[in-house]
Amino acid sequence: MDRAGAQEVFLPMVLPAELWQETGRWEKYGKELLRLKDRNDRDFCLGPTHEEVVTDIVRREVKSYRQLPLNLYQIQTKFRDEIRPRFGLMRGREFIMKDAYSFDRDEQGAELSYKKMYDAYMAIFRRCGLVFKPVEADTGLIGGSFSHEFMVLADTGEEAIV
Repeated sequence: MDRAGAQEVFLPMVLPAELWQETGRWEKYGKELLRLKDRNDRDFCLGPTHEEVVTDIVRREVKSYRQLPLNLYQIQTKFRDEIRPRFGLMRGREFIMKDAYSFDRDEQGAELSYKKMYDAYMAIFRRCGLVFKPVEADTGLIGGSFSHEFMVLADTGEEAIV
């Protein structure tokens, strides 16, 4: 990731409700969002994803387009109270996930940042000797213009490639 121009960050696991309410996702996420209150009765959630907090950091720290592009990534525990969590090796309510967030000057820059990360994943999976296929994915509640999932071909699992 570093070679692809990304910088590693470590974002908080407990996120303030205010950021999620600002984007409207506090309500949209529904029951999948693990919510809690502190001793002062303030609302928080355990991060299912970190767009809100990383965007808040960037809007406070980036003062000029000259500081772009900026690509931040983290590898951290996520929490989702999914209706049907997957146990074992696949996924439960708590799981570790690597995610990246790029902030670019324009759409062309965003496409270039995405391509660099895509190519980095292709190289990593090949280096690991995995048999895989990149497939276009729905961005869902997370949103965004581009999304791919890298499907490792295996006899086990719940997904089928059509």
